[in-house]
Amino acid sequence: MTMAVEQVSFPQNVFRGRGALPQIGPYCKDLGGPVFILGGKTALEKTQAALEGSLKKANVTIAAVEWYGGECTQDNIDRLAAGVRQHNAKVIIAVGGGKALDTGKLTGDACGVPVVTVPTIAATCAAATPVAVLYDNDGIFIRIVSFPNCPVGMIIDTDILLAAPAEYLSAGLGDTLAKWYEYRAAIQCVEQNSLSLAALAQGRLCYDLVARFGGEAQNAVATKEYAAALEAAADAIILYAGMASIYGGEKLRSAAAHALYNAFTIIPEAHEMGHGRTVGYGNLCLLALEGRPDEELLEAVEIAKACGVPVTSQQIAKTTAAQLEAVAAKAVSLPDMKNMPLTVTTEKMLQAIARVDALSS
Repeated sequence: MTMAVEQVSFPQNVFRGRGALPQIGPYCKDLGGPVFILGGKTALEKTQAALEGSLKKANVTIAAVEWYGGECTQDNIDRLAAGVRQHNAKVIIAVGGGKALDTGKLTGDACGVPVVTVPTIAATCAAATPVAVLYDNDGIFIRIVSFPNCPVGMIIDTDILLAAPAEYLSAGLGDTLAKWYEYRAAIQCVEQNSLSLAALAQGRLCYDLVARFGGEAQNAVATKEYAAALEAAADAIILYAGMASIYGGEKLRSAAAHALYNAFTIIPEAHEMGHGRTVGYGNLCLLALEGRPDEELLEAVEIAKACGVPVTSQQIAKTTAAQLEAVAAKAVSLPDMKNMPLTVTTEKMLQAIARVDALSS
């Protein structure tokens, strides 16, 4: 039997640890220039001087520095791609959180230009993966986009992550826990081969690291006092979760927890909670959908609380019963839910939410 050929893309180089950012100049010199820098406003404010200093010291030309636009939308991608082409840039440096990094990756894919990611918050594994989430101009989820190549490099500077607001780390911890909870469910729906089992193993590693170090890392970022636990948490969130996504591909990448997050985007107030923390709450609802015992759910709730993850639906947004029903119905309709090994109805989704909310209160 002839097996299908699969492309598995990995980041080529990862620079990690305290004070890693100055490595970007020598690395980009090897890639060639000029470079086009894009990112979030706050992220650029905090990193632009160091970025430009490192690049100039390495004699790398900077073509432009641009705000990414605030959302990963097609309009922003098209605008930035036009700028990359206009400046004949050979490398894109994407700086910021998940939406900025996703915008950079999609812009690079559109232009056929390699991308180096510089995460300034440890909120997702976006820095590592050949995947992006596309939104409309109102911030409502449209679809997940996959493309052939990972970023060619990542700069994970723990000092930058330490300086970020604590809620971003809690988002990363919630999203990373999903690599175990969701993969454990979704693997029942796919062929169990070396790649899917590797994804599951990476997911378990992510869970173990977050359960062990997540609370201490969260405290470090909250108090702005460095702790080695932050290194472990950042590795789990950005590097190992990224590897889990790469191995898992589209089939294992998401399930009920991400479906619930994407559904909550129909509630404007829920946008403030963000991706990872809402996914973290979705993890608990996934466990309830699976019918897992109260003891297991309560253990997951305690881990979530230690990591700063919401544990009730009302912590995400003060929804009415009608709004929550609309969220549940939307979640059930999304492709992510098809990766669950059971049929999920709106009624079952609402029952899961109610169970989690009752246990967590």
